[in-house]
Amino acid sequence: MKIFVISIEDEESLRINKFLTQPFFQQGTVPYVKVGVKGAEISVKQYFEMAVKGRSQPLSPSELGCSLSHMSALKVFLETDDDYALILEDDALFPQDLTFAQLTNELKNSNFPTNLLLSLGGIQMKESLKVRGIIRNQKFLNQNVLEVTPHYYHRVCAAFAYIVDRQMAETLLQYNARIRKADDWGYLYDFESSSHILMTHIVDHPPLAVGETDESISKIENERVNTADLPLSNYGKFWSKNLIKLVTSRYKNN
Repeated sequence: MKIFVISIEDEESLRINKFLTQPFFQQGTVPYVKVGVKGAEISVKQYFEMAVKGRSQPLSPSELGCSLSHMSALKVFLETDDDYALILEDDALFPQDLTFAQLTNELKNSNFPTNLLLSLGGIQMKESLKVRGIIRNQKFLNQNVLEVTPHYYHRVCAAFAYIVDRQMAETLLQYNARIRKADDWGYLYDFESSSHILMTHIVDHPPLAVGETDESISKIENERVNTADLPLSNYGKFWSKNLIKLVTSRYKNN
């Protein structure tokens, strides 16, 4: 199993070094490849075509770069002979005692379905607490595994740590022919009914506030908070609109 680290950080940056000094990466040789597409460096024309055109809610440059990074990792994975790939973002937090060998052995001995996306973290986060499904009989690294019902695929979020098999990698690349956010899997079952999303809590993520202003914590949230919505009119609200009907009239032809 190959590991793909999604990061636009330089090799010597404090962030990527902090990530790679976790015990998980220090116990023997851990095969990883760093993949990163900087959304801000995409040409205006490409950005418009991929992130704006025909969308009611465009992707931010960082969202587009993140999604393209994940898709790039999947493409590289399919060029290998590996059965699985572990996709990580550079803020994933591993348990101190987890080793790469334990993870690969557990995966090898697990009776998981094909066309698999196994989320290793995110189910514990506020955004995913309402996700529903069936708890599988078999645990993974001593943690419960939830097989998500397709009715709740839209509630699944967070792409900071997940495993895919080769079939799912191909499915996601086709699914993202028109680029979505990296963790937008809400339409996945409609697109391919053999898809399976499983969720468990092995890997953590630093607390993240909506509208995070610290770019070192989240560039995507930083872009969102710095992109103000267009101002909305104070007129036309429900109560004032109904009251004004009493003193105004519609146009009538003579």
